[in-house]
Amino acid sequence: MAEQNLIEQAEAKQPHLMQHFIHLVTTNRLSHAYLFSGLPGCGKRAVAQVVAMRLFCEQPNADGMPCGHCAECGRILAGDNPDVVTVEPDGQRIKIDQVRYIKDEFAKSPVEGSTKVFIIEGAETLTTNAANGLLKFIEEPVANRVIFLLTTNKSMMLSTILSRTQIVEFPPLSADAFAGSLRQQHISENQIPLLVGLTNSLDEAEQLVADDWLANCQHELSRWFTQLAKHDDMAFVTVQTGLMPLAHDRDHQAVILDVIVLLWQNTLQAKYLSDKDQSDFPEIQTTMAELAQSLTRQQLLVILTAVLNTKKALAGNMNIQSILETLTLQILADMKQKA
Repeated sequence: MAEQNLIEQAEAKQPHLMQHFIHLVTTNRLSHAYLFSGLPGCGKRAVAQVVAMRLFCEQPNADGMPCGHCAECGRILAGDNPDVVTVEPDGQRIKIDQVRYIKDEFAKSPVEGSTKVFIIEGAETLTTNAANGLLKFIEEPVANRVIFLLTTNKSMMLSTILSRTQIVEFPPLSADAFAGSLRQQHISENQIPLLVGLTNSLDEAEQLVADDWLANCQHELSRWFTQLAKHDDMAFVTVQTGLMPLAHDRDHQAVILDVIVLLWQNTLQAKYLSDKDQSDFPEIQTTMAELAQSLTRQQLLVILTAVLNTKKALAGNMNIQSILETLTLQILADMKQKA
């Protein structure tokens, strides 16, 4: 059931915070206003919804969690409970008209239970007028009202709102939890380990896999790496023909460099952790292991240092093609200097 999936998702993503909030509900110590801050996809909305489900659940479990099966749990997930009000940005912003709607709902008594819950997604997009309008209700708590403000960037929130809410920092997902979230989005297994190494944000992951960009990046860099392993000067050409078409903008350029860093970090690991599955780059798993054993520790460290320095070069506004071509020539030269 969808209800149960939401509960499992919240527990998998944020087990400690989920346990903490269920304890607050069961001991009747829930505060009136919280600011959930964390990366997209880290479970902020899932935790807020499960807390709402617990407040209305007809048959909570022995561990205090909502059952996920009763009518109330289902209605909250479907958005059919009038005492659970959810607001998200209208376009790019949460507008003053939406805050007026919250105000109207705030003034109403609970219809079916003893509590009204407000979940406001993308709170950092509140216009100044909308944020000031919301501030009044946060400053003057009303019994049996709970507000959850969800944000990916608390620095964009009014300081007055920050000072009047309990701020809860949502830590990044564990590697296993994030991989599970990626699988739920039907992302290729070949790309999941690489994505886990690159980001902890579902939104960013989805952007990277859009139009097969990450798959193409993974393939072209695997080709580039294989040419380097063979001491093939065609690796220099691959920069122009394979990598540059993927370097659309500074964000994509930065990711290309991040993937190169992972490539050589994996190579270093392959030298000393022979039992480690180098599944970040399945196309070149054997090539990577063979190259790792053929290079000395010093060679690998020199190459990895050069790779890490590419990030500084990009930050210094050096042209990405020059960065990649210089790196390619340097790696080819370093590999020839075998002790």
